[in-house]
Parts: sequence; C-alpha cells; structure tokens
Amino acid sequence: MNIVLIDTSLAGASGDKMVSAFASASGKSEDLKVSINSALKAIGRPDVEISFEHATSGEIGGLQLKVRDAEGAKDEGGIEARTAEDSLKTLGAAAESIGLRPAGKAMARRTMDLLIEAERAVHGTDVLHELGSIDTIIDIIGTFKAIELLGVGDCVFYTTPVAVGCGAATSSHGTFPVPAPATLSIIRRAGLPVTRTDVPHELTTPTGAALLATLTCGRTDTPPFRLSRGTVGNGIGRRELGFPNITRVITGEAILGTADEEIFIVETNVDDVDGEGLGWLFERLNGVAEDVCVVPMLTKKNRPGHIVMAVATSASVGRVIDAILDETGTLGVKVSTCRRLKVNRDERAVEVKISGKSYSVGVKTNLRTGCYKPSYEDCRRIALEEGIPLKRVVDLVRRQLPPKA
Repeated sequence: MNIVLIDTSLAGASGDKMVSAFASASGKSEDLKVSINSALKAIGRPDVEISFEHATSGEIGGLQLKVRDAEGAKDEGGIEARTAEDSLKTLGAAAESIGLRPAGKAMARRTMDLLIEAERAVHGTDVLHELGSIDTIIDIIGTFKAIELLGVGDCVFYTTPVAVGCGAATSSHGTFPVPAPATLSIIRRAGLPVTRTDVPHELTTPTGAALLATLTCGRTDTPPFRLSRGTVGNGIGRRELGFPNITRVITGEAILGTADEEIFIVETNVDDVDGEGLGWLFERLNGVAEDVCVVPMLTKKNRPGHIVMAVATSASVGRVIDAILDETGTLGVKVSTCRRLKVNRDERAVEVKISGKSYSVGVKTNLRTGCYKPSYEDCRRIALEEGIPLKRVVDLVRRQLPPKA
C-alpha cells in the first residue's frame, strides 16, 4: 500500500480517535498498548495506563482509547499546566522509550511544535494546560507508533475536509467558540480544508488538527486508488453525537501505471471565425496547450459555429487563455478544473534504417499495456525526405522495433 486517507468528514479528528483509528487499522492494538504503557513507566508515569477497547458508535465498530490514572495523578480538573520546554522534554523521552524511528520522532516533535506555536499565537504563553497533559503525549507517540506497526510510514497521507463542529466549549482558558482558537490556528497554518457542521460539539481538537497537519500537510487531492484488504481502521470517540463519532483510516494502492494531476479546461463558443483562423489558433496553441480540439455545432439562431476546447496545466493556462482571446475575438472563455488520470509512459529515440539511411525516431511506450507508437513528426519528416507515404514509413519503423518496445 502507498496511500493513506484519513476520513474526518463526519466527526472530525481528536488525538484519541486518531491513535485508535491507526491502532484499529494495524490489527496490533495489543502490541501498541504494551509499548505505550512501557513508555509511560519509563518517563515516570506508572500511575497512568491505557488500553484499547472494542466499541461501537452509530452501529459502526472500532477501537476506543481508554486512559486510566491513579487518583491525584493530575492537577485539579484533570489539567497539567506545563511549559513548552517541559512538554518537549517529556515527549522526546516518551518517543525514545516507545522506540520510534527517526522519522517518527521528527513527526512527533513537529506535532508538539504545532501545538506550542498555536498556544503562543492564541494565548501568548508558553504554558500548556490541556495540551500539556499526559493524554497529549499518549495521543502523539501512540499515533506514530501505530503508523509504524501498520507499515505505512513511507506512504503519502491525505485528508478529507475536516468536520469541526460549532457552538461553545470550556477549557482552562474559559468558554470559547468551536472550533477552538488553537485548532483554527493550526488549521490555518497547515491549510487544512474544513467543513462546518451543525453539531454543537467540538469535533476537531488542537491535537487532532496537529496530527492531521503533520501527516497530510493539508493534502486532499487523493488520487484514484484501490483499497487494501483488511486495512480500514475506525477510531471511536467518547461522546454520543447521534451519528457515528468516528475517525477512519483507509489504506490502499494507487492504480498502477497511472499518474493523477490537476488540469484546466479552457472552452469558448465561436460562430464568426473561419477555418483559416481556427487553423492558425491550432498553431498558436501548439507546444502551449496539452491538447486542443474544435467541435462543430449550431449556435443561437441556428448559426453554424464551433466549440474550441483546450487542455492546459497550471503553468500554461494563462497563455492558453490569452491565445484564444487574441485569435478568436471571443468575449470570454470558460475555465474549469478537473483531475486527469494519465497513464505513465516512456519516451525514447530509436535508430531505424529506411531506404538504406539511418533515422532517429521517437517512440512513446504505454507502460501500463506495453503498446507503443512512433512519433508522427519524425515519421512525417522521413516521408517527406524519402517521398513515400506516411503509412509506409510507420509500418517500416514498427517492423524494426522489438515487440512491446
């Protein structure tokens, strides 16, 4: 598998749901429980113990993180006010004790840095309250250890738009609107997409947002992929929402032999451009647009006309628009974006002999099917030089290429 999609579109993301979702997907929740509890003892917190319990929410099953601690282990109200320096030191010790690899340690540190930066930006302090609790440490090291157990550390992570909820919530800073200011700060910095729901609860927490930001960098353009068998994990939240309170982790494989990219379709209708003008437009767009086509049609008042359509990339769309506006005199163009699934291909030059002469011909090979096609421009050049039909040149070139070139 090489793609991981974190589905936060229904009930958002919190630290406990994130670690539970990855634990569920890995199928190694018992190993993860032992590792986390061992790390807690190593950092001087034997009074805290975690487990993963099977639970359901809205008739969907998954794992739910349970944290148990001895009475009096936390400050009054269940909050540990700690400085950023103390939190980083504790996180580093816990990451070392749980055996995170260098990449996992770096991502855990980045997650805590995001939380600290958000606290500074919103409250102007280095003192962490809820974000400095042992729960936050557990959520962070647990998530990245679960990712290692799942074996997806080298995958590309994507997120859906994040449900954030609405209303108000209470913390050590008092009553605040949902999403919380710290959560919004992280979402803004990372460019995470959000979707507001009418659920009057905090669906996405600062820790959940920080984990999403670290893993996905705000990526939402998930390419087409096939799900891997047995690797869907559900993390169950504690609050009853009236619908499944879950964060899902979905893993899969990108469709082989293809690449996914964003392209632009530039289109206009014209009824007063003659064939020569359209031909010149084709020449203007040659080497600029990815593709161009002209479709005959009937316009208003039954006038014959043409639909001009060009495919452009983000780098060329401006020049494509300029060329169409300049050469057709149209009053406007329609521009739309879409995803293009493109088959990977190989392009190389091949030496062939025709009429006793050596020629270099470009060959494009479809890496998905192995089929190939000689370059039209090269074959055209040879046909003109030798004075023979183009089809004859193509046949001669194909005969000299190995099967599935």
